[in-house]
Amino acid sequence: MKYLEIYSSLKKSIEKREFSADHRIPSEPELCDRFGVARNTVRQALALLLSQGLIEKHKGKGSFITPKGERKTSVIGLLIPDFSSASFFSSLKSELENNAAKLGYRVRLETSRRTTDDEIVKSIRKAARKLAVDRVEGVIFRPHLNPEHIDANKEILSIFQHTKTPVVLIDSDISPRPERSDCDLVAVDNVCAGRRIAAHLLDNGRTKIAFMMSGVEISSNANWENRLFGIAGEVAVRGMDDGVSTLRFPPDDTESLRVLFRSRRRPDAIACGNDRAAAMLVESLKAIGKRVPEDVAVTGFDDESFARSSVPPLTTIRQPAGLIAKTAFKTLLARIRYPQNDHREILLDAPLIIRKST
Repeated sequence: MKYLEIYSSLKKSIEKREFSADHRIPSEPELCDRFGVARNTVRQALALLLSQGLIEKHKGKGSFITPKGERKTSVIGLLIPDFSSASFFSSLKSELENNAAKLGYRVRLETSRRTTDDEIVKSIRKAARKLAVDRVEGVIFRPHLNPEHIDANKEILSIFQHTKTPVVLIDSDISPRPERSDCDLVAVDNVCAGRRIAAHLLDNGRTKIAFMMSGVEISSNANWENRLFGIAGEVAVRGMDDGVSTLRFPPDDTESLRVLFRSRRRPDAIACGNDRAAAMLVESLKAIGKRVPEDVAVTGFDDESFARSSVPPLTTIRQPAGLIAKTAFKTLLARIRYPQNDHREILLDAPLIIRKST
């Protein structure tokens, strides 16, 4: 099919920026002479470029490369500040690469290998600028979760907005709830996941649920708050008068745990914001003589690999890495092609994986 060969040739020329400084591509008669074909065949090739948003027609002037066409690098940026903090991100990257490769795109990961929060923020800001300068076609961005870094997230987003680089957020918005930013967001439904955890615990006879707001590396954030809302909501609709208590000390603080279990508010179930906090909490409970799950049920979140090998294995919510990657990529492609579309919030289902910790 000759028009596809012409389309492919013109597309490569656009990617290599081989056309004139005014971004005008050769006229239809010029292309007919160049490829030795009829005008209708050239028009079929141009129509395909037009449908993909790589060129636009100016009446009486010809066809010109669009800003999207100028940006055509076939590279998608993946910006995750704490990529090494969870195996979930590795799975997400692999799935994203598989989906991107099918359509001829490459994925470029940018992360931070720094240790302190300030260093991480600085390096991610620099990485964002480099992605923008290198004209990636779009970016999938997982914001900093620390509530203190809201301004840093907004600054990073402004870098991409300045260069008109399409962005899809994953896992968390850059604006604290209940506000929403002007970005597409793909994440699990944390409120529903919280309700699912609470329903499981209540159905198994637990009556005093606590939520641990502190973790190993991070503490309270918008995602964790939504999980708490879900747990508290399920408890409330079931008419449990005591509600849900919040624990604001680290999971390895055994002294605070001893004090807690001597009080009237001692829980018989503790939900944690992630699996790392849950695994550490299990060890701390053992250290103060509490059995899991006989005395206290414990749940995590993410379903990291060690959740299965923990003793006892952790009941947790599984982050659907493959579905998040696929949905984020499709959403980014739609944003690239239709930049004026309304922004969307896509919340995905996350299953409860029941194991012996409950």
